[in-house]
Amino acid sequence: MKLKHLTGMLFLLLLIPSLNMQVAVAEEKEDLIPVTNATKLAIVTRHDSAITNLFIAEFVKSEYAAKVGITSNDEVDILPITTYDGFSKAMSNPLFDVSLGWGGGPTLFNNLAAEGSIKPITNTTLLGIINGVLPDLIAGAEMKSYNDNDEMMWASSAISSFGFTVNHNELEARGLPVPSTWEDLASPDFFTSVSQANIGMGNAPDTTSNTRIYQIILQKYGWERGWQILYNMAGNGKIYGGSIETRTSVVTGETAVAITIDFYGLIAMTENPATEYIVPANGSIVNGDPISYSKAPPHEDAANAFIEFIYSQDGQALWLDPSINRMPIRQDAFSAPFALKRSDIDVIYGIYNETLLNEGIEFDEDLALSLEETMRYHFEATIDIPHTALKATWGDIMNAYKGGGFSDDRFDQINAVFGQPAITQEYAIEIEERMVDDPAFRVTKQGEWTETVTANFVRAEEMISEDETVISVSGTETLTSLVSASSVAPTTTDIPLNAFSVFVGMIASVMIIQLIRRKNRR
Repeated sequence: MKLKHLTGMLFLLLLIPSLNMQVAVAEEKEDLIPVTNATKLAIVTRHDSAITNLFIAEFVKSEYAAKVGITSNDEVDILPITTYDGFSKAMSNPLFDVSLGWGGGPTLFNNLAAEGSIKPITNTTLLGIINGVLPDLIAGAEMKSYNDNDEMMWASSAISSFGFTVNHNELEARGLPVPSTWEDLASPDFFTSVSQANIGMGNAPDTTSNTRIYQIILQKYGWERGWQILYNMAGNGKIYGGSIETRTSVVTGETAVAITIDFYGLIAMTENPATEYIVPANGSIVNGDPISYSKAPPHEDAANAFIEFIYSQDGQALWLDPSINRMPIRQDAFSAPFALKRSDIDVIYGIYNETLLNEGIEFDEDLALSLEETMRYHFEATIDIPHTALKATWGDIMNAYKGGGFSDDRFDQINAVFGQPAITQEYAIEIEERMVDDPAFRVTKQGEWTETVTANFVRAEEMISEDETVISVSGTETLTSLVSASSVAPTTTDIPLNAFSVFVGMIASVMIIQLIRRKNRR
């Protein structure tokens, strides 16, 4: 059985008791039969409990809930499912009694719509409410999705941007400039030493928000240059296990910058006043946070009432709760009584307006989806797993370059080798399905990719001390590098620095640990 399918099935089985279901064994087959209970609305979501607890508590007290007879939290079931398979089953299988899907990003809901797990919103009253407060585009990003019949499949209930959070105290202490673009984070200016991590990044398979950021970089700069920027950023930083750990690194001052989704940046600002969330100039996108019907909503009136509440001014203001820190789609949410309780509401409003005004990139969702899993595991195989070798090589390049060892042109030549990805974009798309469905294939490919980039690091290391060539009017001239092989000082770390030796010690275990790690994820 495929590993991800097994994980999804186990998760769903754990949910069955909470749904008050029982298994009735028929004479010829097993059949799952729901038990009658007090639930009047069931919602499957990827939102965490801070969001769902607040929204449900406020909803049941509202006039919207009262008009459909919902007066207690016990009458609303929340199914917190994170896997795609689990989400899809809950949205399409009537066994789960689900009426709404909420939260998880456009890619998730576009996939659900494509497989027929979403019913279009055709209620004219509800459409009028949604269209009255939600524009088709915010900062150039689609806030609604339609099928071929021009029927609304989902609409966004909140927005998110993607950028980085800086710690101004750490920037000053380390002599680093305030960055404004992704290229700033990849520049030699953001290298201080191998032992000092200036940028926090999350390992792609462990964080969907960081994966979206990497996809943004790859689409903005192109596949080749995009990976070079990611390798350079990783050389300047440290790789963490997930988005929460990444955010924590900048709050505590372990790093000076951490890549974050906007609400993690806003949370960081409440935890440490020295931090600030920054939307990269012309280098971000806005994502809508969808809500939609299930395939056949059993409690459509209750679903409509919840959607109406979500789009009300008071409902939108809940996104601004300090424990949530998300951006609403209604501007007047910032003037609602609930929002005005915040002493820093003007600061949050400023970031909101900056998000709306920042020119985002033209992001291709279909392209991102066509190579997402390959991209995730390529990141892990070429950045996370060999990070020690990557940092050691980058440190030697930086020490030589910043010490005047070679020209800007030579740096570009060396960096082209150092930052070369192990695969092309076309090949990433070609193998996407196998990367998703075949764990053995995935582990094999990751081992190959780690070997490829480690060889690149070895070659880049050699180029530091090689003679530099330039093309002149008269032909090719050879310039002797200012750094000779014997004069390149090894970077001081607590571990061996030779990239190839690090790889040899590492590759022996990678084939074993990957399957174990996959079982513990998601």
